[in-house]
Amino acid sequence: MADKQTAEQAATIRSGYFDRDAFKEKKKSILVLKTGVAGLYFHVDTKTDEGKTFLASLTPGTELRLFRDTDNEHDRWAISVYTSDDRELGYITRFKNETIARLMDYGKVFHAYVDEPRERPKDETEERRTVAPTENFALPFSIYMDD
Repeated sequence: MADKQTAEQAATIRSGYFDRDAFKEKKKSILVLKTGVAGLYFHVDTKTDEGKTFLASLTPGTELRLFRDTDNEHDRWAISVYTSDDRELGYITRFKNETIARLMDYGKVFHAYVDEPRERPKDETEERRTVAPTENFALPFSIYMDD
């Protein structure tokens, strides 16, 4: 009887009693860029109640999807920004997209999440230095790269 119990206990340990996933190395994400959606007004009418309601539904932490738009005739490094239900929102601004596009072309994986609304810089010089003219901070988001 003792031999049977010992055999069952050993079988339990060998069959995965321990959580093997806990011992796997976890992926790290690196913050690459904080920005706003460029061209948002082409895809969402932010002046209507429907548009305002839609933007309000994109709460901080909402995941966004990024796609390389290699056929874009206006920007060879274009990256489209979509909601998880495939609604196009716009693009990463052309002033900040080249490095991410090159890494995407190389096979790197990126994730994007809606951020808390942010205040624009109060100093006009600081704003010109840090905010691209096409960025719309009605929908700020952060882009992370998997390491």
